[in-house]
Amino acid sequence: MKRLELGGLLSDGFRYATNPYSRAIALGVLYLLSFLIVPIFFALGYTYRCIKETIDGVEKLPEYRDWGGMFVDGLKLFVAYLIIVIPIIVIVFLIGIPLRFGAILNPYAMIMSMSSIYAASIIIGILTGLYLFMAIPYMIYVGKVGSVFSFSEILERIRKIGYGDYFAICIVTLILVWLLTLISSLIPIIGVILITPIAVLLLARIQGLVFKSTIS
Repeated sequence: MKRLELGGLLSDGFRYATNPYSRAIALGVLYLLSFLIVPIFFALGYTYRCIKETIDGVEKLPEYRDWGGMFVDGLKLFVAYLIIVIPIIVIVFLIGIPLRFGAILNPYAMIMSMSSIYAASIIIGILTGLYLFMAIPYMIYVGKVGSVFSFSEILERIRKIGYGDYFAICIVTLILVWLLTLISSLIPIIGVILITPIAVLLLARIQGLVFKSTIS
């Protein structure tokens, strides 16, 4: 398997996210209207389609068509994230129960308790992000939401890439996406329309390319 180059992935990701830019802006409008609930599922469905077409070898952003299918794909992506995130929230909550109880008995332990919960949340969040980076495109490739729990298959694909390379790609990409999202949040409305979709599409493209490299 050809080794993935981080620089090449990022370059391809930014090129893809603006090809054509008008479609990226349309995605930004959907995110802007996400307070209406329904548009967010279209936005997620479009992201789903971008990852799928990247795996299939398509080099430009997809058209906005088959809105019904796009909505269903958005629901699939939403549920996939949900069934992974909810157990994580429960785990963090369960970790916090004994710590909070101890803090009640010893008020001086409150700071240590909150610090432990915060640290646990960060560690679990990072591990979840690293897993979902591969699990989401795998789910899209297979077409079954439950496949996000195919741990052995997903970890095997990560092994093919190499743990070091995979972690480096994930961390750099996620930090870059976070920075773009942060910048977007500092520019009300315009940032959501012009910058948020770049972050979303960059992530989708790189996820698709990374997964595609594991297909024999």
